[in-house]
Amino acid sequence: MARMLEQMAVEKERHAAKAQQALADTKQHVNLAKQKLAKVEGKHQQQKQVEGGGEAGSSPYDWTRTYEKWDAWEDPEELARQEQAARERSERAAKAQMGCNHDHSAVHDDSILAGIGVWEAENEACGEECALMSQKLMDMSTQEKLTACDEFRVLGNLFFRHGQYQRAAYNYHKALVYFEYVFPDTEDEEAQADALKLKLLLNFAACRLKTLHLDDAVHHANQALQLDPDNVKALYRRAQAHRLKDEFELASQDISRALELSGTSEDAQTADPLLVQEKALLQAKILAYKLRTKQVSTAMFGGKSSISRPITAKYVPGLRAPDASAMTLDLSKSSRVGSLAMDNGASLDSWQPSTRGASALQTLLTQLEG
Repeated sequence: MARMLEQMAVEKERHAAKAQQALADTKQHVNLAKQKLAKVEGKHQQQKQVEGGGEAGSSPYDWTRTYEKWDAWEDPEELARQEQAARERSERAAKAQMGCNHDHSAVHDDSILAGIGVWEAENEACGEECALMSQKLMDMSTQEKLTACDEFRVLGNLFFRHGQYQRAAYNYHKALVYFEYVFPDTEDEEAQADALKLKLLLNFAACRLKTLHLDDAVHHANQALQLDPDNVKALYRRAQAHRLKDEFELASQDISRALELSGTSEDAQTADPLLVQEKALLQAKILAYKLRTKQVSTAMFGGKSSISRPITAKYVPGLRAPDASAMTLDLSKSSRVGSLAMDNGASLDSWQPSTRGASALQTLLTQLEG
């Protein structure tokens, strides 16, 4: 076991050293290019001064001057891009080296293994399995590791579709463990690894929403947004988690940003129905929260409430269904987006959320606030 961990540490150190050397080489290349260009420009400036101070015709014009300058010129934007890319690779390699050389969470995560009834067996076999997995991964090529990660992701998707969310989470987590051993050597491998990891994190976030591990869902969505800051799905998943945690401001920021990135407004015909539905659920929950706050305030200070039936629902983290809210919308039917402003009870024939009762609720809220 110790030998496996030592090999892992050596591999990470080698990868970090390689990335650091690549960064140093890139910086050296950039500096040499700048020095070469500055040297040529200085030489030309001296020649101009000599020509200006001498007699006309005493110093013939050097027509190769322009070619010499362009031969030394390199695109500064391209040089900056190369330096930035090398710096990012070096930082990622350094972070990987600083991280734990072995992740026991794949076999020690109570929330995952308790759900599939294998905690005791896995706990007893931890040392042997960890050693075997480390040896197996160290012997695999980068492409083989990425293929294995994708296979775990596909298997997790199958469990997810059948409602076996704990088993799905186990496979997603195992794929992430494999990523700790992935050290891309080329830009193509790095792009492939980032794309696969992004899919995996989005799926894992959706799975954690189903199991009501909301902090984990936010964490995985954050990791996905680090890979792709403008990913609409990651913002949508994080907005769901924030809504279920009653973090309304954060949820509103995420869902508004997701709608903005999707290039549509919530009233447009082409608006993503899931984003519109999430926006409606969030608004309904905010209204319900305001109603309950008003009622509690009225009860505390001895006034009469205009609400005939008190709201007794109490939010308990971890006990509410993922799609539940303090106020339930009737989503069994649907109508066109253009009818969202109508309070006629018409339903939607698409996946757009129903607004039945929203007008009455808004009127009631106005009366309470008045």
